[in-house]
Amino acid sequence: MDPTHLTAGRVPGARWSRRRALRGLLLGTAGVAVLAACGGTTPSVTTSASATESRAASATTSSAAAPAASGAAVSTQSAGTSSSGSVSAAASAARAGASLRFSFFGDNAEAAIWTKIAQDFGAGAGVQVTPEHIPSDYFTKVQAEVAAGDAADVILMEDKPTAGYAQKGVFHALDPYIGTDSTFKLDDYYPVLFDGLRYQGKLYGLPQHWLVHMLLYNKAHFQQAGLPLPAADWKDASWNWDAFLGAAKKLTVSENGKITRYGFALSGYAWTYWRMWVWQNGGDVVSPDLKHSVLDQTPAIDGIQFYADLANVQHVAPTAAELKALNNPGFTDLFAQGKAAMTSSAPYLFDLRTQLKDIDWDVVPEPMKAKCAAPLWPDSISMNAATKAPELSWQLLRYVLGPQGQTTITTLGRGVPVLKSIANSPAFLQTGKAPQNIKIYLDAPDYGVVTQYTTVWTKMEQANTEELTPALQGQRSAKEAVSRLVPRINALLQSAEMG
Repeated sequence: MDPTHLTAGRVPGARWSRRRALRGLLLGTAGVAVLAACGGTTPSVTTSASATESRAASATTSSAAAPAASGAAVSTQSAGTSSSGSVSAAASAARAGASLRFSFFGDNAEAAIWTKIAQDFGAGAGVQVTPEHIPSDYFTKVQAEVAAGDAADVILMEDKPTAGYAQKGVFHALDPYIGTDSTFKLDDYYPVLFDGLRYQGKLYGLPQHWLVHMLLYNKAHFQQAGLPLPAADWKDASWNWDAFLGAAKKLTVSENGKITRYGFALSGYAWTYWRMWVWQNGGDVVSPDLKHSVLDQTPAIDGIQFYADLANVQHVAPTAAELKALNNPGFTDLFAQGKAAMTSSAPYLFDLRTQLKDIDWDVVPEPMKAKCAAPLWPDSISMNAATKAPELSWQLLRYVLGPQGQTTITTLGRGVPVLKSIANSPAFLQTGKAPQNIKIYLDAPDYGVVTQYTTVWTKMEQANTEELTPALQGQRSAKEAVSRLVPRINALLQSAEMG
């Protein structure tokens, strides 16, 4: 959902390519972490002898990444403690010789984290857990494994494809397990993050960390322009569209008729970016019942036009032609190079701290208009409906959402923990490191918007791209663009099943 433009500390475009890999799949048809081994126990991790050659290679890659994730202390508990869910079922399964397979995506740093989690859970529960790292074409390969009846028991996932997989019966509904697990308390988490993982009222995934867009700004540029720093408070109405545009104009610098620094680096043409301007202006993409598009209403049209005009009319952001002349840099690259004073980004904190190490930067909420709003989305984890070890699979999911699993995930430095106690702990807040305003991420669930997906969402995204990109590039008005787009979305929604 979030096309990232970060280039340091993470495989460039890795997340973006995963999102693109979803097209044509079910919906339309961090750096090097250093961790300590837990309790000195030998991890119980094996590779299934019946695994395909591709999966065996992936498991080997994950296992090889694991030693790189050893060394520094991370406080974890045994998987058998009640704080991460009872493992009595897991212990019983272990005595019967049960095992689990766990598939996940990501670069080598992410693979090391997930392998570490598999090891720690396996060691604590006394079961065999096979980590299966799929570093590329993840969703394509998962779908192929599902079709062959050979998918892992527990599958790392993202919010957008969950409804489509649930529709096809791939994932196990988790409500029965939550209902009988006395250790699982929804109030321990950010409840809104579960909304986008439901299909026809049932929950088919658990959020394992979450992301939201915030505005990044260069403090020195604001000071040089004589501007007050933007308010780090979601409720402060002084940081609004007018203040943002006024600041962007003063922050834009030209030399000999050529812009050398933009006030704002546009964060992209994908729907992830323009829709937050629609929301801030009081509009939306589709109706609350997901039956029809409301992009042809005035708040939505004006929000899209405002975003487009930043580059094409106000000239405080780079146009498509100007980006091409600069060899199409990522928007965070422009910010890191001092060629933009502001940009938007999700909290890929390890990447940001690495790439922006020479800049005095901070984060604030996106500017408001009618209200505060920003896209909020979780990466998730699901249970294969065909697993032969559902209780054990549930315990692994609970471990991932428990204190030790959440702490381990947080060391990767991408996203915000879903468990409130860890989100409010030094593991995430890391006082003394940028951004100074990191605590404002913890208020985002009160203002962020979680998308309710339908089974035609990927096709809707394709239509959005085809019809709105010309408007965002100044080739047609937002009103003309949505007049072409809305009928296409409505036709798709007539055949959609709601998430």
